[in-house]
Amino acid sequence: MKNIAKNFFYQTIFQLAKIIMPIITVPIVSNALGPGGVGLYNYTQSIARYFVLFSGLGVMLYGNRAIALAWHRKQDVSETFWEIFIFKAISTLIFLTIYFGIVFLFLDNKIFYIVQSLIILAVLFDISWFFMGIEDFKKTSMSNLSVQIITFLFILFFINDESDTLLYTIIQAAGMFFSQFVVWIFVRKYIKFKRVSIKNSLLRFKGSVMYFIPQVAIMLYTNLNKTLLGFIVGSFAVGYYTNSLQLNRVFVTIITTLDVVLLPYMSGLFAKENTNKIVQLMNTTIHLQLFFSIPIMFGMLTVFDKLVPWFFGEKFLFINSIIPWLVILIVVKPLGMSISRQYLMPIGKIGEYNKSVIIGAIINIIANIILLPTIGFWGVVFSTIVSEFFVTFVRTRSFIKDTSFAFDLKRVGVYLISGVAMCIITRMLTSDMAPSVLTNVIQVLIAVPIYFVLTTILKANPLIMYIKKRWMDK
Repeated sequence: MKNIAKNFFYQTIFQLAKIIMPIITVPIVSNALGPGGVGLYNYTQSIARYFVLFSGLGVMLYGNRAIALAWHRKQDVSETFWEIFIFKAISTLIFLTIYFGIVFLFLDNKIFYIVQSLIILAVLFDISWFFMGIEDFKKTSMSNLSVQIITFLFILFFINDESDTLLYTIIQAAGMFFSQFVVWIFVRKYIKFKRVSIKNSLLRFKGSVMYFIPQVAIMLYTNLNKTLLGFIVGSFAVGYYTNSLQLNRVFVTIITTLDVVLLPYMSGLFAKENTNKIVQLMNTTIHLQLFFSIPIMFGMLTVFDKLVPWFFGEKFLFINSIIPWLVILIVVKPLGMSISRQYLMPIGKIGEYNKSVIIGAIINIIANIILLPTIGFWGVVFSTIVSEFFVTFVRTRSFIKDTSFAFDLKRVGVYLISGVAMCIITRMLTSDMAPSVLTNVIQVLIAVPIYFVLTTILKANPLIMYIKKRWMDK
């Protein structure tokens, strides 16, 4: 458990950096490159991203679990590593060749696409799945963070106007490449070079493709919303939609950081045939997650109208009407992700995982086809909510059906009541205050103690329970 806490710490630092740095650089880059430069960079990268997806072929999740199982079963980890690496190298080189063929035959701005090929090549050298599998998050997190800081400084000092668009593309693509390449320094401690047969490497395809199918489905129902919205309503609507989800994404990333850390640990428990302990641990982690995600949801409902004007700017005031609908995803998405990463993936129930995302993709597409032509922009908003609900519902139903897990409705009810009370009291006390950073800080300073006091009085605060238990153990 000490190892989990340490890995959670490193992953949290890395994930926070991934969130905070873009928030600082976005206004700098937007002002420097303008719509033309930003559009060219993002469009060329979006094309390359399809090849990144196909080059990876689900190895990130498959490799993580395969290494964790080999590590805990005392099998030959070096052999498993090289078989997976060779398989991914073959797939990357195949799709990189196809990419260059398309670039040179059909696309303009070839130099940009050539530079963007670095993010495809980065897939070949990405071995973060190995370090996740052996539960060593420090090396990948700190290496990636170091490269991110260097990339951030390069952008800060060298990106000045639209003529720097190519330089910006080089900085970003090279940063992604080196963040994967530098981790190889540490792999020698765990892995010995070993010759493996191409045949055995290619046999890894069957296992990894099971993890690849849901990634395609996820890409379809996350990117399709933006594509359809831009095509039918207009690009300005895409801006409203993406910014409305931006804050949700920040909180979902933080809340689900523990899931990434627990995946190899849970796989290790499964390797030891200790499924009961997985369910026991999940009983703790899921209720702890809800203890935080529910007040964060109500916290967003508390601060959003005082936050949007200064954070996104006056041009984005329309999203004040969107955020209250989308905040439910702060609770729904992490719950579904926890069940998949802590249970379905570690014990090999990939069929159930695939089923959930495929159902989500189908529902999202059908809902968009029906709602977009009738209610326009709001069709995408409701399609997003409905599809995410169904993804989580399918996973939760499977988990409850197959295990002895049950939600503690009393505790969850206390979290909800405390969150509602926190929201109402804080909004009443700050209703006359102007939108500003100071107002949001004051709202947080009022809201957090209200929630913690109420959950403590009602004997549902897991942090107080943990402190008491530790004190009694001493």
